[in-house]
Amino acid sequence: MTTTVTRARGRTGSRAASSHLTGTGAMVRLALRRDRIKLSIWLIAITALVPRFYYAAVNAVVPTPAALAEASQMIRVSFMRVLGGPLFGEVTTQSYFLAAYWVEFLLAAAIMNMMLMTRHTRAEEQTGRAELIRAAVVGRHAQLTAALVVAVISNVALAALTTAATISIGFPAGSALLFGASLAATGLLFAGFTAVTAQVTEHPRGANGLAGIVLFTAWLLRGAGALQSQEGGPLFWLSPIGWSQQTRVLSDERWWPLGLSVLLAGLLVAGAYSLASRRDLGASLVAPRPGRASAPSWLRSPFTLALRLQQAAILAWGAAFLAVGLVLGAMTGGMAETDLPIFSGADFGRAWISLMVFTGSLYTGVFAVLSVLRLRVEEVRGRIAPVLAGPTGRSTWYWSSLLVTALAVVVLPVVYGAALGVGAALSTGEPGLVGEVTWASLIRAPEVLVLLTVPAALLGLAPRAVNAAWAVLVYSGFMQVLGSYMNLPEWLVNTSVLSHLPWHPLGSFAPVATAVLTVLAAVLAILGLYGLRRRDLASG
Repeated sequence: MTTTVTRARGRTGSRAASSHLTGTGAMVRLALRRDRIKLSIWLIAITALVPRFYYAAVNAVVPTPAALAEASQMIRVSFMRVLGGPLFGEVTTQSYFLAAYWVEFLLAAAIMNMMLMTRHTRAEEQTGRAELIRAAVVGRHAQLTAALVVAVISNVALAALTTAATISIGFPAGSALLFGASLAATGLLFAGFTAVTAQVTEHPRGANGLAGIVLFTAWLLRGAGALQSQEGGPLFWLSPIGWSQQTRVLSDERWWPLGLSVLLAGLLVAGAYSLASRRDLGASLVAPRPGRASAPSWLRSPFTLALRLQQAAILAWGAAFLAVGLVLGAMTGGMAETDLPIFSGADFGRAWISLMVFTGSLYTGVFAVLSVLRLRVEEVRGRIAPVLAGPTGRSTWYWSSLLVTALAVVVLPVVYGAALGVGAALSTGEPGLVGEVTWASLIRAPEVLVLLTVPAALLGLAPRAVNAAWAVLVYSGFMQVLGSYMNLPEWLVNTSVLSHLPWHPLGSFAPVATAVLTVLAAVLAILGLYGLRRRDLASG
């Protein structure tokens, strides 16, 4: 009798433990199939940028040993270490590549994993697909486990591909493997962070936002630590991004800092499982605030509804632009004092500001595309049909949503430009830079409006292809930044949306280009409405 009871308890406990993971294999296969295109694009893009950035730097920045020595001297200056660096060991084109671009690859790996985890956890719950899946023979933790398994597979693939890419540009095999492993470790760590934030908030955007705050904080700590010491001060070690860079690829190489990332990732994953066990499906640890029983009068128009729906995103982007603008602007003084021969005859301080203004336009384009994609998500999930069933027509809904985003893509660059100008003015002692930089940011608004209306046109004419707007944004940024370095024909570079307004140094107003871009944006917006009025809405 006693023996029988003991065995039953053992089997029951084992079944209970394993039942939480039932169906994990099927969920992994489903996630890989759904992400076969998105993950392939991420992996190919990150890998392809390794030789592209390297040869762009070799051909344009360090084509000779003298230029390499000058650029390396500049990268060792404190204000440049905030964005890149540190530069460890002997100066070569490969070590300069790491100092200039390693941080960007680490950030890309982190963002890839953040989006992957949110897509297969919190987004599945919000759309209701997770509930349908759980109705089958699928365990409580199967989806979270599947997302983590896919993250591991993706990061192993990223490490392998970037290892091969860095070998192709002259890295020793061991150093290339360490570089690839550093990207994978950072990616896994931020997959762990996002696994936790997906339990905390009810919406995918909130989960990504919290993970993004962690990433931004890690970037700031890494930059502050780089200012403390050439090889990274104490603050450097508080940043997960800094841990990967402290592997010191091509110098005094060491693998153990990656153990910190793996250890913290393991703790975060354990925490995510614990939190997932303590909440209901679809719920969150931080419950959303209950809304009012009735809307105030000012919220009863389509425009104010659209403004209310985008309010959180606009405020979050505005806060990020404000912080980043101040940090980047504060570096202008150091840039202006650069006296390296490679920059002889150039006002490098103003050139730096112009580049940062252009970067702000590019990131504002990201916000614009995300805002329009949200409209497609609202349509697919069936939230638009109840709105359109009332007195609000398609045209009113479309123009209200587009107008809110258009105002945001004008205001956000102004916020960013003002913060950039304040930082530049404080570091150089030139108060006039505040107005000059703000104006330089504002006059770039027409090109961002075109980037906004490209997905708007696709939303109406070809809604299934609306994500192709990302290709337009990436292509435009690539052509403008790297087109001249690659000696591409001018006509090809001019196919970029971002290549028609002057910006170096501190672009001047171009009335013809501004008018053409504005008219193009209006035409694309009208085409989007034309298509939307003639097609059926998605049924979900």
